[in-house]
Amino acid sequence: MKKIIALILSLFLVSGCSGITTADKLKLETYQSMYTDIFNATLFKTSSNFFSIGTSLTFLSEANYRYDVVIDAPKVAMYDVEILLIQDNGSLVFSQTMMPSVGIFENKTYYMVPYQVNPSANFEKGFALNGISTSAPVHLKMVVSWKDALNKQYKEYFDFTLS
Repeated sequence: MKKIIALILSLFLVSGCSGITTADKLKLETYQSMYTDIFNATLFKTSSNFFSIGTSLTFLSEANYRYDVVIDAPKVAMYDVEILLIQDNGSLVFSQTMMPSVGIFENKTYYMVPYQVNPSANFEKGFALNGISTSAPVHLKMVVSWKDALNKQYKEYFDFTLS
């Protein structure tokens, strides 16, 4: 059922975006594909053998909490890094804001390689994704996608409940 709903919502979103460029359509399709992948995933983790991942939830005010997810300290060379984080099973179409992401909408390709940090060449030490929630606990699902030096694709799915 979730697959059907996600597909229908994706079709509505694509059909409503007829004034965008081909490059923007590809970015949107990547976003939608990763979004759907998260909902179709069955094996979720809370840690990785390929990089470090940390989470936190900070109380801001009576009705606001800030969540942070930090991905850094790569243990392998990671090329073409793309990350999508979904808060509280947010709706792809009806969300007021885009979900936090890395490497999808930017006009650059990101890399995380052990002991190589050069932001001007897109070699990053790590990434921080964050957002605001109006209630706790906050349920987060995430996909981290990358390629190795031989162009083999990797994807890991994560599930966190922050309270």
